[in-house]
Amino acid sequence: MLVVITGVPGIGKSTTVRKAFEKMGDESKEFEVVNYGNVMFNTAEEEGLVKHRDEMRSLDTQTQHNIQKEAAIKIRQKAQNNKIILDTHATILTPNGYIPGMPKWVLEELSPDVIVIIEANAQDIENWRTKDLKGDFRRRETGNLKGTEQHQNVNRCVSLAYSVFTGTPIKIIEKNEGQLDEAAEILAGILTK
Repeated sequence: MLVVITGVPGIGKSTTVRKAFEKMGDESKEFEVVNYGNVMFNTAEEEGLVKHRDEMRSLDTQTQHNIQKEAAIKIRQKAQNNKIILDTHATILTPNGYIPGMPKWVLEELSPDVIVIIEANAQDIENWRTKDLKGDFRRRETGNLKGTEQHQNVNRCVSLAYSVFTGTPIKIIEKNEGQLDEAAEILAGILTK
């Protein structure tokens, strides 16, 4: 089983998964959470292409595409006999615009069972990102509510395209402030079906 979980940076994907696991009890031990970026880095490192994660950005486009595909193959192989939650991004905002987090060659290899999009209102996301900055936990963009709304809309559109391409169902989970329990309950329901 392979469940892809996406959402804009700062939405609380990891928090939602942890809370869903709490609700699932022992059943959650059947799942492994895999971060797509970590698998890509490990793949590139094994091939001697990089020593540090920041070096990934300096690789040429074709090499990055090859690493993406190899990482997807590794994840799919792991999902053949395991229950995997893949933490990734539907889209990535770059200086040149949005790029797909799961381009065609990745989707073909992954063949996910369900794609979960976690969404919230932009002000709540802004508040969570600001808390991340105060705690020096993560470095998140703040102060751009319209940009956050746009990114969520782009994620939804691109995820629908992923669904059309693969036939994978999509579940959108709303997780506004104070709705973590409800969001986790919905996710737990998806994982246990």
